[in-house]
Amino acid sequence: MRIHPFVYGFLVLGVFFGTILGFQRAGIWSTSGKITASGDQVQPSATDVDTIKGWMTLEQITTTYQVPFQELITQFELPADTAPSTPIKDLESDTFSVTNLRTWLQIRLQPVNPVPPGDSSPLPAPQGTPTPANTDQVIPDPTAHVSTARTITGKTTLQELLDWGVPENAIQSVLGSELPALGTPIKDFVTGKGQEFSPIKTKLQALVDATN
Repeated sequence: MRIHPFVYGFLVLGVFFGTILGFQRAGIWSTSGKITASGDQVQPSATDVDTIKGWMTLEQITTTYQVPFQELITQFELPADTAPSTPIKDLESDTFSVTNLRTWLQIRLQPVNPVPPGDSSPLPAPQGTPTPANTDQVIPDPTAHVSTARTITGKTTLQELLDWGVPENAIQSVLGSELPALGTPIKDFVTGKGQEFSPIKTKLQALVDATN
């Protein structure tokens, strides 16, 4: 049995368009790109302005990016009577385009005062330098030698012995020689002569104690 060519062509077209219609109703086929596979309307991403398409409406943009409708109208000098349902591609002008809209929204999404990485705690307020109550007070040099009250140490000088009231001739008698430079520590002088400091120290301390 031969099928007439006209009937055959009609059957082919019927199968072709019937398949497309069936897929569209099942939510599998979409030629516009405006709906998802489940039949829902495609929406722009709130975190990606590049998902904005020209066929999307002003209402979709203001809702997704939380922009007041009137602010958008004022920003791009759009007609005051523009309907929220207007596709943005229908509003192309010298002041408005999909690209300009994306750029403006991208800037709007940026935080006003971004916090740099690291510790975000506030810096402590600088403290003033305390002023001494008595500016005339003399602060001792920590490197200077301060003898314990009339006690001979390894750093006690000949001048200190004289200041404590020990007679010069008594010091010479203990040391067995003339006095060197008065700023010389007694221990350095004694050990420099090859003598032990301990017995000399004991004798000199007895002279110091006798002056009290």
